[in-house]
Amino acid sequence: MYRWLDHTSEMELAIEEESPEAIFREAAVALGGLLSEGPFGDPVQTEVSVAASDLPGLLVEWLNELVYLAESEGLIPERVVGIDLGDIRVDAVVACRRSEPQNLIKGVTYHRLEMGPAGGGWRARVILDV
Repeated sequence: MYRWLDHTSEMELAIEEESPEAIFREAAVALGGLLSEGPFGDPVQTEVSVAASDLPGLLVEWLNELVYLAESEGLIPERVVGIDLGDIRVDAVVACRRSEPQNLIKGVTYHRLEMGPAGGGWRARVILDV
């Protein structure tokens, strides 16, 4: 489950899920919902691979790559078809729809970034500069 929190010129994404993989999946869905409401073109699957020095940083790089694909190729993420998540690398296949992003994101930041176990599941927070 994700929710958006408004900040001045920023959007905070808060996610609570059962696993780190589920956090990455939900982050892609949330981003897709923010970027475009349609009209959508044909469905497309694309491979996404990024690396970082730790798991929270990997979430930032994951979202930054998805933002890049949306802005450069018009690929709006809908869901993650398959994911292989390690401590410093993620390789995934993402189902997308072609569309022009309606909301432009300057970048995903490390400001107030958090990701880790919480209760019986996992929690993440990340801020997007809009």
